[in-house]
Amino acid sequence: MIQSNRKVVEKKYKADNGLGNIFWGMAAVMLLALFLYRFTRGGEVWSILIYFTFTLLFMLTTTIREYAVTQLNFLEIRMVLRLLSKNRRIAIGDMVALKKIRKNQLRIDKVRGFEILRVSESDIDALIAELKERNPRIIVAGENDEQQKP
Repeated sequence: MIQSNRKVVEKKYKADNGLGNIFWGMAAVMLLALFLYRFTRGGEVWSILIYFTFTLLFMLTTTIREYAVTQLNFLEIRMVLRLLSKNRRIAIGDMVALKKIRKNQLRIDKVRGFEILRVSESDIDALIAELKERNPRIIVAGENDEQQKP
């Protein structure tokens, strides 16, 4: 069996999870404070503990850590904790068009449906360039308009 010593290098881009994590974090802090208050006062704590645990697990399983363009032509969405969700993969060949919605949001139109990604603002242009390089048939919204203007 012959093994290759080549190192597989993936392009990785950081995710921007938006305000959702801040709100879930505030909910977790409030539940923790309520838990401590009830615990010190001698009240019922089991329901608050279950809510707090669910909040932490939900936060960790929905937080996206990074996007990686793999060698097998997939855009892989990597979660912080893969307890309830697997790393999702979008085939680059299935992508039809890309459009920047905001400075950190990218809409990917696929053959079936679309996906909206929150990429860090500094990485969004590099991600678009990498996806366009891997699949030249992808139409980038706004790119053709700028080329046609005199």
